[in-house]
Formats: sequence, C-alpha cells, structure tokens
Amino acid sequence: MTSNRLDRRWREYVTAVTAEYARLAADERVWIAGQLVRIEGLQVELDALFRRGDGPAVCARCRGACCDCGKNHFTLVNLLAFVAAGETPPQPDFALPCPFLGPSGCRLEVARRPFNCVTFICEPILAPIGNAGYDAFHELERELRRGYLDFDERYAGSSLRGLLIRGERRAGRPFLERLSPRPD
Repeated sequence: MTSNRLDRRWREYVTAVTAEYARLAADERVWIAGQLVRIEGLQVELDALFRRGDGPAVCARCRGACCDCGKNHFTLVNLLAFVAAGETPPQPDFALPCPFLGPSGCRLEVARRPFNCVTFICEPILAPIGNAGYDAFHELERELRRGYLDFDERYAGSSLRGLLIRGERRAGRPFLERLSPRPD
C-alpha cells in the first residue's frame, strides 16, 4: 500500500473511531477508561524493566533496529487512549519503517505505544535484569496481552494485528461494534 493511501486510511480510521467513541453510552466509556488505565499502568511497568536493563542506551547503540519492523502495530486500543483523553495521536509518517519513529526515538509516550513495541525487549536488555526481572517481564506481558485481548473480545474492530490491518478487514463497518458476549 502506498504512503498516500495509508495516510488516507489513517485519517479515515481516526475520524471514524472518534465519531464512534462520541456516540458510546456512558457505561461503555467507563469500561474503556478502566481498561485503558490498566493497560497504561502495565506498559509503564514494562518500561521500568526496559530502563532497568539500560534499554535507552541499548536502543541508541543499535539505533532502534527493531523499530524498523513496526509499521502497522498501532491498534484500536492505542487510538482509544488518545480519543478518550480528547487528543489526537501524532501524524504517522508511512514513508518510514515505523511511522511513529522520530529523530529522537518513538514519538508515542510509553503508556500509549503498541503492545508489540512495549513487549519486545531484546537479549542485551533482558540479560542485566536477571531471572527475577525476566519472570516479572513475562508476567507483565501476560497481563498486558489479556488487557488487549479484552478489547478484542468486546469490539469487532480491535486486533493486536493493528488498526490499519483490522480496518481493511472491517471494510467500513464500525470499529466499536460490540461482539456478543461469550457464554460462560
């Protein structure tokens, strides 16, 4: 897909989700807010482990090579974090390998970064945090995955595969269309 087409899709999806969110019932917004607080907290905890492993210095040395693989990781959950706060996410640059990578690193704050971005910690970062840090990382990753999957089980337009990929599959249908609850 060309950069212009991705830009157009991005704008369409941001506009659609913002309008859908505005029409949600208050109790649905409360559910989203609670889930976002949980997800944001877990992402900040994962970032603390990343920093404990000297992540910023490791990334600076390799110049964010893993970020070059992150083109479509931004999800409905990440967009809702901005929309619920009455904010607009930074404009992605789809000509870059990661559309949110800037000259100083990621342009998204840790609490609003995609799942794949906050849960990918390479060996040079994992090694210094030891076994306890490694175990904590995996526990936090499981909890965070559950938070994202809660959205996937609730809304038809949510997917860890990313907003742009899911939007293509939705073909104009609402992102925040509720899925039927699963029987217990």
